[in-house]
Amino acid sequence: MKGERFVQKETITQRLHNILKEYPAGTQLPELLQNADDACASEVRFILDKRHHGKKKLLSPTLSECQGPSLLSFNNVLFAEEDFGGLQSLGKSRKQTLLTKTGRFGIGFNSIYHITDFPSLVSGKYIAFLDPHEKFLPKGGERYLLSVVRNPENWSLFSDQFAPYQYISAPEDYPDLWTEGGSFFNGTLFRFPLRTQKLAET
Repeated sequence: MKGERFVQKETITQRLHNILKEYPAGTQLPELLQNADDACASEVRFILDKRHHGKKKLLSPTLSECQGPSLLSFNNVLFAEEDFGGLQSLGKSRKQTLLTKTGRFGIGFNSIYHITDFPSLVSGKYIAFLDPHEKFLPKGGERYLLSVVRNPENWSLFSDQFAPYQYISAPEDYPDLWTEGGSFFNGTLFRFPLRTQKLAET
């Protein structure tokens, strides 16, 4: 006997819509602080980055709208592989098994979508981009090894894309953030391009 497929499902965009109703605008910084606290960070910085970056050498031409002002969130702890996995799971987090952690199972991180459409982070040997609406990247998000990014051929093609992460303050403040020729970042830096009017209309 054959039946037709009958399952419960929810799209990523619908799930984010529901999360944003639960976490209203204004909860972004507290949630990021909690994430840093969970990681046992001893230093956290929030920076309103008003810089505008080049728009020619990007992973996709549509990303030009994300090269303007952004909110940067830095802490001095490396992102673990499990943390990268947690960001990809909208409804759960490894915090569920760590009862001493603050926050609401990590779901609250997604409140950042109140202000951005394209969050990203650099930590350790990786740089990663999230694109749940698939506006910019066909896969809905990508992660790259920094050693691959720093390959001269790739850097010549995509240098504008990675320029925003080079300095988060005066270089003398953090002399050892970038090591191994720029292939390793000693901490975690989130970048949240602020939503423009043009992006809000798409």
